[in-house]
Amino acid sequence: MYILINESGNLSLQDHDSMKGFSIVDRTMGENRSELEAISQPAEDDHYWIDAQAVIDLSPGSTDKQWVEQFWKMLEGAAPYGYANMETGQVKAHVEKSE
Repeated sequence: MYILINESGNLSLQDHDSMKGFSIVDRTMGENRSELEAISQPAEDDHYWIDAQAVIDLSPGSTDKQWVEQFWKMLEGAAPYGYANMETGQVKAHVEKSE
């Protein structure tokens, strides 16, 4: 699963049924991250802490109770590795630049 920042800077959640990983794909080459920055906080080495509820809101599965439960379960599994903070409700993702 990944958040896509399209050429206009708009966000969408892609591959939303894949619960094995999470990243950000930036097609603006870092030129327009304002929508991303509205739902996240920058972290080290081109990573962001993203509000998990905002990720859910981007998902086509946002109203599917089973999808939402699987998403939170994925975050619980990532927490011991430092990629989710269950107390703040955030998920950490790295940016992959794409053309």
